[in-house]
Amino acid sequence: MSHLPERMEKSCLNCGAAVHGRFCHVCGQENIEPKESFWHLVTHFTYDITHFDGKFFSTLKYLLFKPGFLSHEYLRGRRASYLHPIRMYVFTSAFFFLIFFSMSKDKDVVKLDETETTAASVIKNLERRKGKLQKELKDSMSDMMRKPILKSIQMMDSDIAMVRKDTTQKNKLRTEGSRFNIFSISSDNAAYKNLAAYDSAQKQLPAAKRDNFIERKFAKQAIHLREKYKGNSKAIWGAIADKAKHLFPQMLFVSLPLFALMLQLLYARRRNFFYVNHVVYTIHLYCATFIIILLGILADSIFAMLGAGEHDLISGTFTLAAFFYWYKAMRNFYEQRRAKTILKYMLVFFLSLFIMGFIFSLFFIFSAMSI
Repeated sequence: MSHLPERMEKSCLNCGAAVHGRFCHVCGQENIEPKESFWHLVTHFTYDITHFDGKFFSTLKYLLFKPGFLSHEYLRGRRASYLHPIRMYVFTSAFFFLIFFSMSKDKDVVKLDETETTAASVIKNLERRKGKLQKELKDSMSDMMRKPILKSIQMMDSDIAMVRKDTTQKNKLRTEGSRFNIFSISSDNAAYKNLAAYDSAQKQLPAAKRDNFIERKFAKQAIHLREKYKGNSKAIWGAIADKAKHLFPQMLFVSLPLFALMLQLLYARRRNFFYVNHVVYTIHLYCATFIIILLGILADSIFAMLGAGEHDLISGTFTLAAFFYWYKAMRNFYEQRRAKTILKYMLVFFLSLFIMGFIFSLFFIFSAMSI
C-alpha cells in the first residue's frame, strides 16, 4: 500500500467500478491520486523489492526445513504469506542454471584436428576400425545388423588397397566419417561424402527401394555432420552434448507436468487431491532440489579453496540429503504410513528415471538434428 493520499472520487481509474474503501473490489487497484513524485516512485520500487525478498526468504525457510509444508498450505488456501510457486520456480531455476552454465568448462569442447595425416596413419586407422567391425560381426546374431557391417568392412578393404596403391588418395576414402553412424538407418549412407551424392544415388533407385521420409532425415543429418566436423566423431558428439546441455532447463520444465501426472495416477484414490495440487507439490520439490544442489556446489567450492580433498564425501552427503528430502516431502504432503510412503517413493523413483530417460532421448535426438 502506498502513502499517497486517497482520491475523493469513488470511481476506479483503472476499470471504472465504484470503489468502497481504499482498493477496488473488481481489479484491486488502489484508489489514490495519479500524480506521484520521483521519490515516491523510488520508494515504491524499494518496497516491492524488499517485500519480494521478505516473502522469498520466509518461503525458503519453510521450503527447506519443513518438506511438504508449503504444498499443504497452498492446498488449504493459505497463500498470501508465501511466494507463489511459479515465481519461486522461475527465480530458483534461473539462479540455478546461471550457476550451472557458468561452471561449464571450455576445455570440454572438442576442437577439429586440422593437421595433415600421413598415408601410413590412415591405413593404420582403417585397419584398427576394421578390426573393431570384425569383432562386432562375430558378436552380431541378426542378419539386419550383419549386412551394414559387412558392407563397411568391404569399403574399408577397398580404401586400404587404394591408399597402398596410391598415397595421394588418402583424402578420398569411401569410408570417410563412417565412424559416426547413430543416424545410419540406411546402411548405405556412410558411403556418401556429401548430400548431393546421397540425393543422386536415391534418384537412381526404384521408388520402392528408396529411403522413407524418416530415413532420409536421419541419413542426411549424418552426412551433414560428417561434412561439418570432417568426420571427427568426438567433435560431433561434443557438439551434440553441448546442445543438449543447454536444453536442460527445457527438459526439466517439460518433465514437471509429466511428474505431476505420474503422482496423480499414483494417488488416484485420494479424491481430495487434484492435478494442480500435484503440480504445486512438484514445483516445490524441484525448487528444493535446485537449492540443495546449489548448496552442495557451494560447499564443494569452499572445501576446494581450503585444499580439502573430500569432494566425493560432500557430493554423496548432499545427494543423500536430496533423496531424504523427497521422502519427507512425500510423507508430509500425502500423509500416509511410513511403509506405504517408502513403497510409493521407490515406485516414483524408478518411474522418474524412465520419464527422464524418455525426455532426454527426445531432446538428444532434437539436439543432434538441429546442429
